[in-house]
Amino acid sequence: MAIQWSLVLFTVLTGIAGWMFAGVAFDSLRGKNQPKAFLAGLIALIVMAVGGIASVTHLSHPDRMLAALSHPTSGIFVEAVLVGLAGVCMIVFIILAKRGASAGAQKVFAVLGAIFGIVLSFMAGSSYMMSSTSTWNTVLLPIGYLCTSIPGGLGAYLAVVGAGDRDSARLLSIGTIVGGVLAAVASLAYVAVTGFPASAMAPLWAGCVLCGGVVPVVCGVMGMKTPERTATFGVVTLVGGLVGSACFRVIMWQVFALAAVGAPYITNFAAM
Repeated sequence: MAIQWSLVLFTVLTGIAGWMFAGVAFDSLRGKNQPKAFLAGLIALIVMAVGGIASVTHLSHPDRMLAALSHPTSGIFVEAVLVGLAGVCMIVFIILAKRGASAGAQKVFAVLGAIFGIVLSFMAGSSYMMSSTSTWNTVLLPIGYLCTSIPGGLGAYLAVVGAGDRDSARLLSIGTIVGGVLAAVASLAYVAVTGFPASAMAPLWAGCVLCGGVVPVVCGVMGMKTPERTATFGVVTLVGGLVGSACFRVIMWQVFALAAVGAPYITNFAAM
């Protein structure tokens, strides 16, 4: 099966959007960076919407989307619901932020939107788990989807708010460090369990670990040392996170293709 680029784009962008809005929620709860909350929330909403549209283009007949959503137990239904719920919460939040509504109301919708967005970054990977596809039938796949979304999302948020609040910038920089470590470990764990050798697809493997893991860690450390450059390091983290996240998803499709042709080093999860 060829790489489904529309699905790669969907899961990468919605994951970034969910974790970016998690940054919005984090600062909203602490009452920090409020002047930029509207802009950050709006950008997260746009990215989520673009990701959702990419998902629809995967269907050979997009006009049949409603029919595809008629099965509540399907992965596409769960993903669509989560995208919708996250999007609604983001919309309500940015309206409240624009109007200067009560901080309490803003916090409620910021947290709810972040929860739905984070859960979506996991469920987008969980949808591929099926006994008929051994290389995907492991919880390490959705965990990888979740973890590889963290650096890019937090990096995107830092790129918007910068060092408006030094304490917040420091804490979120720590978040990118943790996210980078988790992204690298999750990517390596999935690759190791599938038996996918680094030599078979070195650029993708390096993209996961170096771009998605090392770059966010280095930028997080540098951001803590020079907070006035937080926005710059946020942009670099975002780029690295995007590359690492995309590489992880491409690897998922590649191991599927290798398993389909009987590559000897692909582990059969069903036999474990």
